[in-house]
Amino acid sequence: MLSVGTDLVETERIRKSMENPRFCGRVLGRAESAQLAVRGFPVSSVAASFCAKEAFSKAVGTGLGAFDIRDVQLLRGEKTGKPELLLSGSALSLAGGLRFSVSVTHTERYASAVVVGEGESRPALQDSEGLRTLRSMLKPRAAESNKGDYGRLLCICGSEGMAGAAAMSAGAALRCGAGIVEVMLPASIYPIVAARLAEPVFTLLHPRPDGSASEGDRKELAQALARASAVLIGCGLGKSPAARSALEWVLKNSAVPVVLDADGINLAAEHIDVLKTAGAPLVLTPHPGEMARLLKTTADDVQRHRPDYARRFALEHHAVLALKGAGTLVASPDGRLYRNTTGNPGMAKGGSGDVLAGMTASFAAQGIGPYEAAVGAVYLHGLAGDRCAAAYSQSAMLPTDLVGILPELFLEIGR
Repeated sequence: MLSVGTDLVETERIRKSMENPRFCGRVLGRAESAQLAVRGFPVSSVAASFCAKEAFSKAVGTGLGAFDIRDVQLLRGEKTGKPELLLSGSALSLAGGLRFSVSVTHTERYASAVVVGEGESRPALQDSEGLRTLRSMLKPRAAESNKGDYGRLLCICGSEGMAGAAAMSAGAALRCGAGIVEVMLPASIYPIVAARLAEPVFTLLHPRPDGSASEGDRKELAQALARASAVLIGCGLGKSPAARSALEWVLKNSAVPVVLDADGINLAAEHIDVLKTAGAPLVLTPHPGEMARLLKTTADDVQRHRPDYARRFALEHHAVLALKGAGTLVASPDGRLYRNTTGNPGMAKGGSGDVLAGMTASFAAQGIGPYEAAVGAVYLHGLAGDRCAAAYSQSAMLPTDLVGILPELFLEIGR
């Protein structure tokens, strides 16, 4: 598919508009404005930027009123100096998967732009409860902010043979915006996870030969929990004595939201009353088999009564429950129930749940309410799955592909 838009504007018209000190702030994006500021906002260059925005609107067939004009930015490549379009938010949604290039020129009297879109068109995101929740809970970042403003997530994940679960959950948490991700894992698997991820802070554990936690590890856990704004525990954790004691201690002592996944759920299922010791908000993300262990029933029974069991569990245990599967359900203790509409069978692979757990915990670490964090993560996780299926096929897509495609989706959503 080929889509073309052109525009021509008199530079005198733009010069007069720039007499209003608010004009540039209304039409120029942040990066675009920063580049032009270095050169003193030359009228011809501002006119070229305005032309490019008009040309883009014609290429997508909408006019300027259909998107925030600042979501289309004309930038110069740092190395090449060539003009390029940076699309975000509403403009990126209108782009529908097309790749846009731009050519601009100007004389003393006129500026002109030609914008060309190529590729396979993709429909805009459909309005849904999940999309509305995600957009409402993720606010644009303040210009004056730092990593501490976006939460510190403690991930207690991974064990020998399950290093990938720690890497995938932490990687997903980072991609979903947490300011700091601290990964607490056995020293024996640190080289594997660190080779995959450069961004986390790592706290290394040294369990005793019998699998129990050392005194030093207990102190490290207490200190890490005191720093955290949310905790994820369970992805690839195993069921060692150290894992069990860590779960029990976190539930009893955490003052920040706790997300339980995988072995965190399996350990809790062995002594379900341990959930009653939690004094902080709790989120569980079981698949049907893990849910069956929590309820002491079968996966088939869970599948036959998904909405009822999800609601009852959330109410009884005062927890948010994300029951995974086709049409993932998110139940809240206050009776709310979200039914997800994104996702596909290509996500039925080991590791997809670790990605979802990391996403959910990342949102919780940023101060988003547990129910909203779970709903937003489930929707976005499924959307990532749908994009990966379209790009790689349901058979060939991988859980790590879900993490890799998140930046594209955040741009499209405008966050």
